[in-house]
Amino acid sequence: MKLSREITVQPPPFSDNAGNVTTPEAIVTDTLKLVYQDDPTNKTINATVDEIPMPIQLYSGAAYDELGEWTRTQLEDRLKVLMGDTPDKFLRALFPKTMEEEPHGPGTQLSKMIKSLGIHMSDSCSCRRHAINMNTKGNDWCEQNIDTVVGWIEQEAKNRGLPFVKMVGKVMVNRAIKKSRKLLANEPVPDNDEELDNE
Repeated sequence: MKLSREITVQPPPFSDNAGNVTTPEAIVTDTLKLVYQDDPTNKTINATVDEIPMPIQLYSGAAYDELGEWTRTQLEDRLKVLMGDTPDKFLRALFPKTMEEEPHGPGTQLSKMIKSLGIHMSDSCSCRRHAINMNTKGNDWCEQNIDTVVGWIEQEAKNRGLPFVKMVGKVMVNRAIKKSRKLLANEPVPDNDEELDNE
């Protein structure tokens, strides 16, 4: 599908379990390579775009029934409507969130603190998902739901057979929130995380 202009979509940075950060090359194009999937059983038509990880739902349910026999032009027109005037932003949102795209987020800060204790993320743990959730929901949510966040840490400690003290977990989460707020506000951050407790 030919676009009205060339767009640049920058996939988010990501890191491996060793902490090596990779920033993928930007996708620069004026043409989208599309594949359509028509699923009559679930009454959906999705489009996948080359190099974009998540599918785009074009039609579902009653809209699928109303469409009936479709043409490629109809599906392309529908996709153009969904993308609007900012196809680059629309396509960028189809990449899964990463911690690395929000380096100052509370989840990223908490992960760094935990890593400094010698505890690393693994492919099987839920740490990354929870950290991204914290980044997405923000510092205020983390502060209001600190017991939930501490519960996540406690559960992961149990899964790994590690000792856990709730008060220590709460202190770490509070430090991560304070540090995140300072970084997001471009304020100086103490060299020692413990100094955050005195502010």
